[in-house]
Amino acid sequence: MKTYQLVICLALLQVCRGQSGRRVGKLEEVFAWKQITYDINGIMVLEDRFAEDDLVGRKKRSADSIYFDEQNDDERTWNDGHIIHGNPIDTPSVAAINPNDEIGRFFIQYNNVPMGAERVGNRLFVTIPRRRFGIPATLNYIDLSVYGGTRSPPLTPYPDMARSRSLISVYRTRADQCGRLWTVDTGTIEIPNNPRYLRTPAIVVYDLRTDREILRYELKSSDLPANNTPTGLASITVDIKNGDCSDAYAFIADVVTYGVIVFSLKQRDSWRHQHNYFHFNPTAGNLRVAGQSFTWNDGVFSIALGNEGPDGCRTAFFHPMVSSQEFAVSACELESREANQTAFNVLGDRGANSQSTMHDIHTPSNVMFFAEIAQNAVSCWNTEKPLNRQNMQILGQDGQRLSYPSDLHVTNDEVWVTANTLPRFIYSRLDTDQYNFFVYRAKVNDLISGTTCEGRTRPNQGYMPSSHYGSSHY
Repeated sequence: MKTYQLVICLALLQVCRGQSGRRVGKLEEVFAWKQITYDINGIMVLEDRFAEDDLVGRKKRSADSIYFDEQNDDERTWNDGHIIHGNPIDTPSVAAINPNDEIGRFFIQYNNVPMGAERVGNRLFVTIPRRRFGIPATLNYIDLSVYGGTRSPPLTPYPDMARSRSLISVYRTRADQCGRLWTVDTGTIEIPNNPRYLRTPAIVVYDLRTDREILRYELKSSDLPANNTPTGLASITVDIKNGDCSDAYAFIADVVTYGVIVFSLKQRDSWRHQHNYFHFNPTAGNLRVAGQSFTWNDGVFSIALGNEGPDGCRTAFFHPMVSSQEFAVSACELESREANQTAFNVLGDRGANSQSTMHDIHTPSNVMFFAEIAQNAVSCWNTEKPLNRQNMQILGQDGQRLSYPSDLHVTNDEVWVTANTLPRFIYSRLDTDQYNFFVYRAKVNDLISGTTCEGRTRPNQGYMPSSHYGSSHY
């Protein structure tokens, strides 16, 4: 009996050690991958495949019809495909195979690098932008009720393999309070020094109750001032006005040509704003991440919306990625076609080496969370306090397991973070014997408890994305 009890105790101790070893600060690891795999129509895709013959019941296709054989060649190209300048995809590939020699391959496992992950109900949506060939689907999901206890689950194309072909490349998603999933399809395969512009960039929206595409709005030429603008459409944020699902605005950050594109669902129209604050800070462009040193010039990257004010307008917080400053403007200014240039404000400076990709705000507590790439960290700031380094706090930091946090969002009083070691993929080689891609989560109250970010929390009477899709299994 004593021997049995000892075995049980040792087993429990091992589990506890495993769980504690999968935390980064206060962040709990949810998933981790050495390389990505897929579950396509019930068939596990675990290694490279040239074609998808037995996955979707189609005949093998020619190499120039990689993904989208429903279209004719003359319908695919909307741009000249000039070389993009001032963008990381200019960097020559160090892959074992020249990216241009990979055309026609259905699945090249190494090339699948997850960029965004958003939890909505019992699903985690995972995006893999097409920066190389060999990516079966750019928008995917994980069923948390099935794979919640699996460390490296396969991805399933969304809505399914056949319909996933309508999307060419998506960087990140955002769900709204009306049960819809919003994305920006860049229309581009970002092959280094040889980008392929296949379709006009578009806002694509899905009804999460039916998993059907309910909107595809192609951006206007006035929204896209340069050939390379599509490669910079990295994030989307949605504002629902007065709880009216038909009156929604989407804000798209353009990191490459430094602007914000605004789309009105009610008007079915879009327009573009320019401002100096959307540009990068040249003194913050030198970075060292994942063992790689490089210089980037990414502009406005992330837009986060605060609580509604007395005028019914939310504050839109934003920052360029290559910057340590945070800025703000009333969302109502962005929602007008001509914004008052003096309405934009500098909120403060987060401190040296605080360059951030995505950020989001937990509106009940007014606490902002940042994905800091130079620090390989997640940090917080209570927006009721002045913005400076003293009022910022690191919540989790790790040079390997939180290397290049590429996405962060707040949902259902939880913070979800994705890290993907992207600079090593771009400038060197990933070690496929080690874990390279991670998804973390943490309760907001647990994260900020005992930190400088802690403050008063109001009851959350807003929309919880998971509440529309059944009880949580995770």
